[in-house]
Amino acid sequence: MKLEMQPLFNQIDNIPQIPEIVRILLTQANDPNIDFKSIAINVEKEQVISVKVLRLVNSAHYGLSSKIGSIQQALVFLGVNELKKLIVVSGLVSSINDIPGINLDDFWIDNFRTATYAKWLADDTKLNDSEMIFTAGLLSSLGKVLIHLDDATTARKINSDVRAGINRADSERQHLGFTHQEVCGELCRIWQFPGELIDTVTKAGNPLCYDNISSAACAVYIARYISESSYSDKNQQTILAEFPHKEWQQLGLQEEDISEKIATLLALNTGLEGVLD
Repeated sequence: MKLEMQPLFNQIDNIPQIPEIVRILLTQANDPNIDFKSIAINVEKEQVISVKVLRLVNSAHYGLSSKIGSIQQALVFLGVNELKKLIVVSGLVSSINDIPGINLDDFWIDNFRTATYAKWLADDTKLNDSEMIFTAGLLSSLGKVLIHLDDATTARKINSDVRAGINRADSERQHLGFTHQEVCGELCRIWQFPGELIDTVTKAGNPLCYDNISSAACAVYIARYISESSYSDKNQQTILAEFPHKEWQQLGLQEEDISEKIATLLALNTGLEGVLD
């Protein structure tokens, strides 16, 4: 951990505590022998998570012909990967309470979009483990929360820089000496998440500045840019001019396909907003 980052983790109460069931799912992500039926039973004991998951499962997004009344039923209808995604999303959203100065609904919607777009890009370019990349997109902004909790004044200065057109990573390095993605990477180490997830999250702020370039981090970086651009004041010409072309090429994508694929991504429905109700 960088020395400048240490104060963010000195007060353990400031660190979001994820539910144990979410930690199990993410740390055992690559275990083919994981007993998901037993996990589903344990999820049903986590009332807040269970209610949120069932609300999502029964939403119009899934279009099920009959109502699902239990996590066990949801497992049968949705399958392991989709249900795991909903449990992780619901657990993470439940782990962070109201924070003065941060609109958590907007924060999570941006993360939902980033995760959804990153997974689509991963599938489109045939990257390994698009589910992990989805999770990285979902997690990669959590460092902003810790920075805000530790020093709200500096967090506001960084946000002001970003609104003025300064790259967030550049502003964070100037004011703090590290990026919020690096903070999130350290948080994922504390949570004992898999190394590949930690690496993707850590590099997601500026993937090309690392010697070992992560294509997964490039997918998250591009997805974040598209999500943030969708609610910015930038016009289409500026969005395309500032687009992360080098990261796009790193994924093996063609320049002439950018506009078409952006349109496809923006048309995607995450189906996750119901977890905020």
